[in-house]
Amino acid sequence: MPTSTEQKRILVISKNPTLESSINSAINGQTEFLMLESPNLAKGILPTIAELQPDVILLDFEYQARGFFDLVDKIATEYPGSAVIVILPESEMSNSERVILSGARTFIVNPFKQENLLTTVRRVMELMVRNQTGSVQPTLNVLARPKNTFTVFSPKGGAGTTTVATNLAISLNKVMREDVLLVDGKYLFGHVALCLNLRTANSLTDLITHVGMLDQRLIKQVVVRHISGVNVLPSPNSISEAQGIRPDDLFKVIQALQQVYPNIIIDGGSHLNENTVTYMDSSDKVLVVLNPDLASLRDVRQFMEISQTLSYPPGKIFFILNLTGRKADVKREEIENILKMKIFGKIPADENSALSSLNEGVPLVLKNPNHPISSAITDIAKDLAKLIKKANQDYLESHKVETSEILTKSSKLG
Repeated sequence: MPTSTEQKRILVISKNPTLESSINSAINGQTEFLMLESPNLAKGILPTIAELQPDVILLDFEYQARGFFDLVDKIATEYPGSAVIVILPESEMSNSERVILSGARTFIVNPFKQENLLTTVRRVMELMVRNQTGSVQPTLNVLARPKNTFTVFSPKGGAGTTTVATNLAISLNKVMREDVLLVDGKYLFGHVALCLNLRTANSLTDLITHVGMLDQRLIKQVVVRHISGVNVLPSPNSISEAQGIRPDDLFKVIQALQQVYPNIIIDGGSHLNENTVTYMDSSDKVLVVLNPDLASLRDVRQFMEISQTLSYPPGKIFFILNLTGRKADVKREEIENILKMKIFGKIPADENSALSSLNEGVPLVLKNPNHPISSAITDIAKDLAKLIKKANQDYLESHKVETSEILTKSSKLG
């Protein structure tokens, strides 16, 4: 993998001359990229990748009808230094989630605008370089400023991400006694506003459409204040608005929000796509919600395999076990043995109370703070607050060391 100053080697794998020409037209002339010549794939794709060592592989979905997802998985597993971007026809959008699950870094829909292709490639390479340099210990041991951003996600639908994210944001706001922003990251069919009984036309789309001119004033005009004290950024109000959201714009919005709010909780939902991965990339931790059943465990194990291809550092993913305490549940100890990781927090099952809370638009931690679910989420918020405070303290301490070492070196020089 190159450093941020080296040319990025781009390999196109396609049987479509028109598509290849369109990609070449976009990439050629960009000094930071080096287009590799169209390879002779007679000896196979994997040996070709081993020989050429590309940084980015633009892989046409229509190149190989059978075994395409297995091919992506093999490339991602055997050549983690080569980021796979799948060129996905509009007619195959239903396969977008499987593309990501197979290990592709992202996908771009064909037909595409040249600037969108360039932005996607640059974004992927930026993340690859950042993850590479982030794993190297800095000379002065200086830590990056904590973003205190947490994405709540589950690979299994119905696991309870919205309930967890909403109640956790309110509890964290109470524990930390400082601003918390709750973002509805389910840009299709988000329910955060419904859970909070918020009636507003404001949404994430208002920031996306002004992505080039975001400032604190605009952000605070769009973000809605809930009676609990939590700040809320609702999901788009229509499917047509949501379909226009691009990962690069979303990344810029999250960066801007992190400059305004000290703590951010994102409801990432259960649909794994390029925007969900953008939320995760922008987060300090990913809080994976799972249920104590075999279907949920299977999906989580598959997600953990995918997370390895995303180059996430150890300790980025935490597990929250939701809907516990039923007779047929898989036991916590068994789950930890299967996943080979400890459970960060657990929440008891009480579907009736949770459903009643949703229908009333009053989160359970507000409606009944002494309910076992409320107590469990408050405990998780307290543990999360400890992590936040430690990360902030470590950051400040590292900069004290940096300042001290710089002053020492300066005094020796003069």
